[in-house]
Amino acid sequence: MSFEEQLNRIADEAEKAFSSATDGASLVNAEKRFLGRKGSLTVLIKQLPGIPTADRSRLGAIANTKKQTLESLARKQQQKFASTQSVRRFDPTIPGKPARRGHIHPLTQTIRRIVEIFRTMGFEIVEGPEVELEKYNFDLLNIPADHPARDLQDTFYIAGGEKRVLRTHTSPVQLRAMETRRPPVRLIVPGRVYRHEATDASHESALFQCEGLVIDRGIKLTDLFGTIAAFLKTLFGADVHTRAQASYFPFVEPGAEIAMRCLICRGKGCSVCKKTGWLEMMGCGMVHPTVLRNMKIDPKHFSGFAFGMGIDRLMMLKYGIPDVRLSQSGDPRFLKQF
Repeated sequence: MSFEEQLNRIADEAEKAFSSATDGASLVNAEKRFLGRKGSLTVLIKQLPGIPTADRSRLGAIANTKKQTLESLARKQQQKFASTQSVRRFDPTIPGKPARRGHIHPLTQTIRRIVEIFRTMGFEIVEGPEVELEKYNFDLLNIPADHPARDLQDTFYIAGGEKRVLRTHTSPVQLRAMETRRPPVRLIVPGRVYRHEATDASHESALFQCEGLVIDRGIKLTDLFGTIAAFLKTLFGADVHTRAQASYFPFVEPGAEIAMRCLICRGKGCSVCKKTGWLEMMGCGMVHPTVLRNMKIDPKHFSGFAFGMGIDRLMMLKYGIPDVRLSQSGDPRFLKQF
C-alpha cells in the first residue's frame, strides 16, 4: 500500500473516531491514537524523508492538510464536550445565589418607629380619610372662614357638592376619633397630608404628618413638653437639643413651636435648616376650649394637649437625608441604602 493510500486510510479512520467520540475521555484516546507522539498519523508522517524527492513535496503538503483538518475537528469536539460537561457538572444540592431583597422605604421605617415609641407611652393609633370634609379640616378646629390656611394657594379643594379638601393636616382625625371615644384618651394619627406650596430641600406638597392628642383631667403644658422631649430623645438619642417658643394656632391656646438643633449640620447651618442651625419640628399647644366643646367635652372638667410633626423632616434627621424630594423620587439608588 502506497504512502498516499495509507495517509487517506488513517485520515478517514481518525475522522470517524473523532466524530463518533461520546465524551471527552474517548476523544482524548482517539487523539492519542492518531495524533499522539506514537499515533499512526504521526508515525506515517515521519516516513516522508524516505520517499523519493519527486513525490515528497506533494505528499508532505497533503499530509499536513490532513493533520490540520483532524486537529480542527478535534478542537470542535473538545468545545462541544466542554459545554456539555459544564451542564452535567451542575450540582442541584449547592445553594443558589441569594435573591435580591427589597428595601423598606425610610419613611415607612420612620413611621413604624414613631408608632412603636408612642405605643410604649400608651397611645392608640388611629387613621382617617385623606379627602376630608371642610368642616372637619377647618370649621370644628376653630379655623375661621377668613383664615389664610383656607386660601386656594394653601389648600387643594375638591370639586363637588359638599365642600371637600385634600386634608392639610391630620388634626381632623382627632374630631372623628372623639365622636366614638370619651376621655381619658391618648391618640396619634400618622398619615399623608397635602399643601399647595413650592417644593424645596425641606418642603413637599404631599408629605407625612403625625398628630397627637391627649385629653384627661388636669393635663398641663408641662405634660406636653415632657411627652415631646421623651419622644425626641427616644427617637434620636440623648444628644437632642430642643427649644420652644410661643406661636399661634387656631385650635390650641396657648400654642408653641418646638425646634430641634439640625442633626445634619449639627447647628452649623445647611440648606435643610436654611442656614439657621435649627429646624421647626412641630406645632403644639393646649387644646382650645372651643375645639373641646366641638368634641362634646366640657373644658371646665377636662383639658388636653395636641401636637403635629412632619414625619418627612424626622426621617431626614434620622437618616441624614439632605433633600426631602429624594424620598419620593422612586430612584432605586436612594432606596437601596436603607
